[in-house]
Amino acid sequence: MRAANITTLFIAMLIAGSAVYGQSDNFVAESVNSEITAVSSKKKLNFFIVSKRKKGKLDLATRFNVMRSKVKSLFRKKRFVAIVAGDASQASAKIQYRLKKYDARIGTIWFDSHGMYKKGYSLFLIGDDEISYKTLQDSSLISIFSEMADYADNETKLVIGSCYGGATYHRPSIDYKDTTRMNGDSLMIRLGEIFKQAIIYGSESWVMTKPGLFRKKAAVAGFPGRKLFLDVCYKPAWENVGKWNEYNAAINSFRSVNPITLDMYGNVIVRNSAYADKREVKDDISKNLGKMQPGLYK
Repeated sequence: MRAANITTLFIAMLIAGSAVYGQSDNFVAESVNSEITAVSSKKKLNFFIVSKRKKGKLDLATRFNVMRSKVKSLFRKKRFVAIVAGDASQASAKIQYRLKKYDARIGTIWFDSHGMYKKGYSLFLIGDDEISYKTLQDSSLISIFSEMADYADNETKLVIGSCYGGATYHRPSIDYKDTTRMNGDSLMIRLGEIFKQAIIYGSESWVMTKPGLFRKKAAVAGFPGRKLFLDVCYKPAWENVGKWNEYNAAINSFRSVNPITLDMYGNVIVRNSAYADKREVKDDISKNLGKMQPGLYK
Protein backbone atom coordinates (compact mmCIF):
# COMPACT_ATOMS: atom_id res chain seq x y z
CA MET A 1 0.00 0.00 0.00
CA ARG A 2 1.34 3.42 -0.90
CA ALA A 3 2.25 5.83 1.90
CA ALA A 4 -0.30 8.36 0.64
CA ASN A 5 -3.07 5.82 0.96
CA ILE A 6 -2.01 4.93 4.51
CA THR A 7 -2.03 8.62 5.44
CA THR A 8 -5.49 9.09 3.94
CA LEU A 9 -6.87 6.14 5.87
CA PHE A 10 -5.34 7.41 9.11
CA ILE A 11 -6.96 10.83 8.61
CA ALA A 12 -10.25 9.15 7.77
CA MET A 13 -10.09 7.19 11.03
CA LEU A 14 -9.82 10.43 12.97
CA ILE A 15 -12.73 11.98 11.04
CA ALA A 16 -14.92 8.93 11.42
CA GLY A 17 -14.24 8.81 15.13
CA SER A 18 -15.37 12.34 15.59
CA ALA A 19 -18.11 12.91 13.35
CA VAL A 20 -23.68 -3.57 6.91
CA TYR A 21 -39.05 -33.54 -4.44
CA GLY A 22 -39.44 -36.43 -2.04
CA GLN A 23 -41.45 -39.33 -0.98
CA SER A 24 -43.93 -37.55 1.29
CA ASP A 25 -45.20 -34.09 2.24
CA ASN A 26 -43.19 -34.22 5.46
CA PHE A 27 -40.05 -35.17 3.59
CA VAL A 28 -40.54 -32.25 1.16
CA ALA A 29 -41.17 -29.79 4.00
CA GLU A 30 -38.13 -30.97 5.92
CA SER A 31 -35.95 -30.76 2.81
CA VAL A 32 -37.12 -27.23 1.99
CA ASN A 33 -36.66 -26.07 5.59
CA SER A 34 -33.17 -27.58 5.68
CA GLU A 35 -32.25 -25.80 2.46
CA ILE A 36 -33.55 -22.44 3.72
CA THR A 37 -31.68 -22.88 7.01
CA ALA A 38 -28.47 -23.75 5.17
CA VAL A 39 -28.76 -20.68 2.94
CA SER A 40 -29.67 -18.26 5.74
CA SER A 41 -26.91 -19.60 7.98
CA LYS A 42 -24.20 -18.85 5.42
CA LYS A 43 -21.79 -16.06 6.20
CA LYS A 44 -23.15 -12.60 5.37
CA LEU A 45 -21.21 -9.70 3.90
CA ASN A 46 -22.47 -6.12 3.99
CA PHE A 47 -21.55 -3.63 1.27
CA PHE A 48 -21.39 0.15 1.02
CA ILE A 49 -21.31 1.26 -2.63
CA VAL A 50 -19.96 4.71 -3.50
CA SER A 51 -19.58 6.20 -6.98
CA LYS A 52 -16.08 6.83 -8.24
CA ARG A 53 -15.26 10.55 -8.21
CA LYS A 54 -15.09 12.18 -11.61
CA LYS A 55 -11.91 14.05 -12.45
CA GLY A 56 -12.07 17.75 -11.72
CA LYS A 57 -15.28 17.43 -9.66
CA LEU A 58 -15.01 18.12 -5.94
CA ASP A 59 -17.71 16.40 -3.87
CA LEU A 60 -16.83 16.66 -0.19
CA ALA A 61 -19.83 14.64 1.03
CA THR A 62 -18.98 11.73 -1.25
CA ARG A 63 -15.28 11.89 -0.42
CA PHE A 64 -16.09 11.82 3.29
CA ASN A 65 -18.34 8.78 2.81
CA VAL A 66 -15.60 7.03 0.86
CA MET A 67 -13.03 7.65 3.58
CA ARG A 68 -15.10 6.66 6.58
CA SER A 69 -16.58 3.58 4.90
CA LYS A 70 -13.10 2.48 3.79
CA VAL A 71 -11.88 2.81 7.36
CA LYS A 72 -14.77 0.70 8.63
CA SER A 73 -14.10 -1.83 5.89
CA LEU A 74 -10.38 -1.98 6.70
CA PHE A 75 -11.00 -3.34 10.19
CA ARG A 76 -14.07 -5.47 9.41
CA LYS A 77 -13.24 -6.83 5.96
CA LYS A 78 -14.86 -10.21 6.63
CA ARG A 79 -18.18 -8.57 7.52
CA PHE A 80 -18.26 -5.15 5.84
CA VAL A 81 -16.88 -4.05 2.46
CA ALA A 82 -16.71 -0.52 1.04
CA ILE A 83 -16.62 -0.40 -2.76
CA VAL A 84 -15.90 2.52 -5.06
CA ALA A 85 -17.30 1.82 -8.53
CA GLY A 86 -17.33 3.59 -11.88
CA ASP A 87 -20.54 1.88 -12.99
CA ALA A 88 -23.00 -0.86 -12.02
CA SER A 89 -21.05 -3.59 -13.80
CA GLN A 90 -17.89 -2.76 -11.86
CA ALA A 91 -19.80 -2.69 -8.58
CA SER A 92 -21.35 -6.08 -9.34
CA ALA A 93 -17.98 -7.61 -10.22
CA LYS A 94 -16.38 -6.35 -7.00
CA ILE A 95 -19.31 -7.55 -4.90
CA GLN A 96 -19.23 -11.01 -6.48
CA TYR A 97 -15.47 -11.26 -6.03
CA ARG A 98 -15.74 -10.67 -2.27
CA LEU A 99 -18.72 -13.01 -1.90
CA LYS A 100 -16.88 -15.82 -3.66
CA LYS A 101 -13.70 -15.15 -1.71
CA TYR A 102 -15.45 -15.53 1.65
CA ASP A 103 -18.10 -18.03 0.50
CA ALA A 104 -20.78 -15.59 1.63
CA ARG A 105 -24.15 -14.18 0.69
CA ILE A 106 -25.37 -10.59 0.63
CA GLY A 107 -26.45 -9.17 3.96
CA THR A 108 -26.97 -5.45 3.33
CA ILE A 109 -26.09 -3.27 0.35
CA TRP A 110 -26.22 0.49 0.90
CA PHE A 111 -26.16 2.36 -2.43
CA ASP A 112 -24.69 5.72 -1.42
CA SER A 113 -25.67 8.40 -3.92
CA HIS A 114 -27.06 11.85 -4.53
CA GLY A 115 -30.69 12.19 -5.60
CA MET A 116 -31.75 14.45 -8.46
CA TYR A 117 -34.94 16.30 -7.55
CA LYS A 118 -34.80 18.28 -10.79
CA LYS A 119 -35.37 15.13 -12.85
CA GLY A 120 -38.73 14.60 -11.21
CA TYR A 121 -38.31 10.91 -10.34
CA SER A 122 -36.49 8.78 -7.78
CA LEU A 123 -33.08 7.39 -8.67
CA PHE A 124 -29.64 6.53 -7.40
CA LEU A 125 -26.32 6.50 -9.20
CA ILE A 126 -23.58 3.91 -9.41
CA GLY A 127 -20.80 5.79 -11.13
CA ASP A 128 -21.98 6.64 -14.63
CA ASP A 129 -25.13 4.50 -14.40
CA GLU A 130 -28.49 5.91 -13.34
CA ILE A 131 -30.69 3.39 -11.55
CA SER A 132 -34.40 4.27 -11.70
CA TYR A 133 -37.71 2.60 -12.48
CA LYS A 134 -37.08 3.68 -16.07
CA THR A 135 -33.55 2.32 -16.52
CA LEU A 136 -34.36 -0.95 -14.75
CA GLN A 137 -36.33 -1.88 -17.86
CA ASP A 138 -33.02 -2.17 -19.73
CA SER A 139 -32.02 -5.82 -20.19
CA SER A 140 -28.28 -5.18 -19.74
CA LEU A 141 -28.82 -3.40 -16.41
CA ILE A 142 -31.27 -6.08 -15.28
CA SER A 143 -28.63 -8.70 -16.09
CA ILE A 144 -26.02 -6.92 -13.96
CA PHE A 145 -28.31 -6.77 -10.95
CA SER A 146 -29.50 -10.35 -11.51
CA GLU A 147 -25.89 -11.56 -11.13
CA MET A 148 -25.81 -9.92 -7.69
CA ALA A 149 -29.26 -11.29 -6.84
CA ASP A 150 -27.91 -14.84 -7.20
CA TYR A 151 -26.15 -14.21 -3.86
CA ALA A 152 -29.23 -12.82 -2.09
CA ASP A 153 -31.71 -14.54 0.20
CA ASN A 154 -34.57 -13.68 2.56
CA GLU A 155 -32.15 -11.90 4.91
CA THR A 156 -30.82 -9.56 2.22
CA LYS A 157 -31.55 -5.84 2.54
CA LEU A 158 -31.00 -3.17 -0.11
CA VAL A 159 -30.92 0.50 0.85
CA ILE A 160 -31.37 3.31 -1.67
CA GLY A 161 -29.13 5.81 0.10
CA SER A 162 -30.07 8.79 -2.07
CA CYS A 163 -32.39 11.67 -1.29
CA TYR A 164 -35.97 11.04 -2.49
CA GLY A 165 -34.98 7.44 -3.38
CA GLY A 166 -38.32 6.08 -2.14
CA ALA A 167 -40.49 9.16 -2.75
CA THR A 168 -44.12 8.49 -3.69
CA TYR A 169 -45.51 12.03 -3.92
CA HIS A 170 -46.08 14.40 -6.86
CA ARG A 171 -43.27 16.94 -7.14
CA PRO A 172 -44.13 20.40 -8.54
CA SER A 173 -42.08 21.10 -11.63
CA ILE A 174 -39.32 23.67 -11.36
CA ASP A 175 -41.34 26.17 -13.45
CA TYR A 176 -44.48 25.38 -11.34
CA LYS A 177 -46.59 24.56 -14.43
CA ASP A 178 -47.31 20.92 -13.59
CA THR A 179 -46.36 18.06 -11.29
CA THR A 180 -44.56 14.77 -11.81
CA ARG A 181 -44.83 11.63 -9.71
CA MET A 182 -41.52 10.59 -8.18
CA ASN A 183 -42.21 6.83 -8.48
CA GLY A 184 -39.81 5.80 -5.72
CA ASP A 185 -42.13 2.90 -4.95
CA SER A 186 -41.84 1.79 -8.58
CA LEU A 187 -38.04 1.85 -8.27
CA MET A 188 -38.18 -0.23 -5.07
CA ILE A 189 -40.58 -2.73 -6.62
CA ARG A 190 -38.40 -3.06 -9.74
CA LEU A 191 -35.44 -3.92 -7.52
CA GLY A 192 -37.68 -6.42 -5.72
CA GLU A 193 -38.52 -8.09 -9.02
CA ILE A 194 -34.81 -8.87 -9.37
CA PHE A 195 -33.97 -9.49 -5.70
CA LYS A 196 -37.07 -11.61 -5.17
CA GLN A 197 -36.61 -12.30 -1.44
CA ALA A 198 -34.98 -9.03 -0.37
CA ILE A 199 -36.25 -6.09 1.64
CA ILE A 200 -35.70 -2.69 0.01
CA TYR A 201 -35.60 0.69 1.77
CA GLY A 202 -35.98 4.18 0.32
CA SER A 203 -36.50 7.67 1.73
CA GLU A 204 -39.37 10.02 0.91
CA SER A 205 -37.17 13.04 1.56
CA TRP A 206 -33.57 13.95 2.27
CA VAL A 207 -30.93 11.46 3.35
CA MET A 208 -28.54 13.32 5.61
CA THR A 209 -25.28 11.63 6.61
CA LYS A 210 -24.09 14.16 9.18
CA PRO A 211 -22.90 13.31 11.83
CA GLY A 212 -22.64 10.06 9.94
CA LEU A 213 -23.79 6.52 9.47
CA PHE A 214 -22.53 3.65 11.61
CA ARG A 215 -23.81 5.38 14.74
CA LYS A 216 -26.77 5.07 17.09
CA LYS A 217 -28.41 8.35 16.10
CA ALA A 218 -30.90 8.62 13.23
CA ALA A 219 -28.15 10.28 11.22
CA VAL A 220 -29.89 9.77 7.90
CA ALA A 221 -32.88 11.90 8.92
CA GLY A 222 -32.78 15.67 8.65
CA PHE A 223 -32.91 18.50 6.18
CA PRO A 224 -30.47 20.80 4.34
CA GLY A 225 -29.86 24.41 5.34
CA ARG A 226 -29.28 26.06 1.96
CA LYS A 227 -31.77 28.71 0.89
CA LEU A 228 -32.58 27.09 -2.46
CA PHE A 229 -34.34 24.24 -0.60
CA LEU A 230 -36.96 26.75 0.56
CA ASP A 231 -38.26 27.02 -2.99
CA VAL A 232 -41.93 26.00 -3.15
CA CYS A 233 -41.10 23.06 -5.43
CA TYR A 234 -39.57 21.37 -2.36
CA LYS A 235 -42.77 21.51 -0.32
CA PRO A 236 -43.45 17.72 -0.59
CA ALA A 237 -39.91 16.97 0.60
CA TRP A 238 -40.41 19.17 3.69
CA GLU A 239 -43.75 17.51 4.41
CA ASN A 240 -42.08 14.08 4.35
CA VAL A 241 -38.86 14.73 6.27
CA GLY A 242 -37.61 11.60 8.05
CA LYS A 243 -40.11 9.26 6.39
CA TRP A 244 -38.82 6.01 4.91
CA ASN A 245 -40.53 3.20 3.03
CA GLU A 246 -39.91 -0.54 3.13
CA TYR A 247 -40.76 -3.00 0.36
CA ASN A 248 -40.67 -6.71 1.15
CA ALA A 249 -40.33 -8.43 -2.22
CA ALA A 250 -41.02 -11.91 -0.84
CA ILE A 251 -44.56 -11.01 0.23
CA ASN A 252 -45.12 -7.97 -2.03
CA SER A 253 -45.64 -5.69 0.98
CA PHE A 254 -45.05 -1.92 0.96
CA ARG A 255 -45.16 0.11 4.18
CA SER A 256 -43.85 3.23 5.92
CA VAL A 257 -41.09 2.85 8.52
CA ASN A 258 -39.04 5.06 10.82
CA PRO A 259 -35.66 6.37 9.62
CA ILE A 260 -32.94 3.79 9.15
CA THR A 261 -29.21 3.81 9.69
CA LEU A 262 -26.33 1.32 9.70
CA ASP A 263 -24.55 -0.17 12.68
CA MET A 264 -20.76 -0.51 12.91
CA TYR A 265 -20.85 -3.65 10.74
CA GLY A 266 -23.12 -2.20 8.05
CA ASN A 267 -26.32 -3.90 9.21
CA VAL A 268 -29.59 -2.01 8.74
CA ILE A 269 -31.22 -0.60 11.87
CA VAL A 270 -34.76 0.81 11.81
CA ARG A 271 -35.03 3.51 14.45
CA ASN A 272 -37.49 3.02 17.32
CA SER A 273 -39.04 6.47 16.95
CA ALA A 274 -40.05 8.74 14.09
CA TYR A 275 -37.67 11.65 13.50
CA ALA A 276 -40.39 14.25 12.91
CA ASP A 277 -42.24 13.35 16.12
CA LYS A 278 -39.80 15.46 18.12
CA ARG A 279 -41.28 18.84 19.06
CA GLU A 280 -38.20 20.81 18.01
CA VAL A 281 -38.12 19.04 14.63
CA LYS A 282 -41.81 19.70 14.04
CA ASP A 283 -41.27 23.37 14.87
CA ASP A 284 -38.30 23.63 12.49
CA ILE A 285 -40.21 21.99 9.65
CA SER A 286 -43.24 24.22 10.23
CA LYS A 287 -41.00 27.29 10.32
CA ASN A 288 -39.32 26.38 7.04
CA LEU A 289 -42.63 25.62 5.34
CA GLY A 290 -43.69 29.13 6.29
CA LYS A 291 -40.60 30.60 4.63
CA MET A 292 -41.11 28.93 1.26
CA GLN A 293 -41.31 31.07 -1.87
CA PRO A 294 -40.95 30.68 -5.65
CA GLY A 295 -37.84 31.56 -7.62
CA LEU A 296 -35.21 30.29 -5.18
CA TYR A 297 -34.30 27.16 -7.19
CA LYS A 298 -31.55 27.97 -9.69
